[in-house]
Amino acid sequence: MEKHILLIVNPNAGKGKVQRKIPKIKENLKRIGYDVDIRNTEKNFSARDIINTYDKKPDIIICCGGDGTVNDLVSAVMNLNDRPEISFIPLGTINDFARTIGLSRKRYFSPDLLKKYIRKKSDIGKINEKYFTYVAAFGMFTAVSYVTSQRLKKCFGKLAYFMVGVKYLFKIKTYKIQLIIDGEKTEKECIYGSVSNSKSIGGFKWFRKRDIAIDDGKFEVLLINKPKHRIQYISIFLDILFRRYQSKKFFYRQGSDIVINSDKSLSWTIDGEFGGRANKTKIKNCKQAITFIVPK
Repeated sequence: MEKHILLIVNPNAGKGKVQRKIPKIKENLKRIGYDVDIRNTEKNFSARDIINTYDKKPDIIICCGGDGTVNDLVSAVMNLNDRPEISFIPLGTINDFARTIGLSRKRYFSPDLLKKYIRKKSDIGKINEKYFTYVAAFGMFTAVSYVTSQRLKKCFGKLAYFMVGVKYLFKIKTYKIQLIIDGEKTEKECIYGSVSNSKSIGGFKWFRKRDIAIDDGKFEVLLINKPKHRIQYISIFLDILFRRYQSKKFFYRQGSDIVINSDKSLSWTIDGEFGGRANKTKIKNCKQAITFIVPK
């Protein structure tokens, strides 16, 4: 019995060029015995809407798009009682999570697509009432990912983020937070915070590889402490650039259940998209909630 694949395509992702390759991807999948149904996202009809209105039960759902499209897919699948296996063709600007699980877009353009693949179970995060695949963050520069226009990203790629990021250099805020990780409380003043399940965030490799396991039921919690003097901002940027994360400027822990209470409303970025504001945030690790298909 052939397997049924739902292929969800964001036609604007990857500078729009991927549309020309979709028929070939479908042909490659059909040749090795897959039944493929293609649905395109639209301005007011996301991957989540496609899944919620789909009248068949796919064995595998593959989405073609950036981090926002993948987040829509994961969020929709998390609300299903019988969750199908999923995969994605990474067409974002940075593709942090794709690199973490070893997923390459080139393999999706191979004629031997899905003849061989491995399954990788992954933890998924729940932040208040929303889900995230690999990161929820607040503070320094986090707004850059979702305020950078698609036009700039199409023209300049990663450089677009740096161009927009310059505007935020002198708008860095300080947050007083109470952080509770698995019941252990601590008080902090910070300029950045993230809860992640990825080897890199924003293209920067924040952690040692041996510390990261996407299926261990734990997230990596990272804070950048408030600098004592303005000159330390330069030192922080250099530490990030050269991956010196063991300094006292950084706070790092692992945990499954995280609560963050803040003196001011935190503006969250979830998988590179705006994720809302809150003074109290609860984050839970949903261990091994999703199975990803990774072509070999």
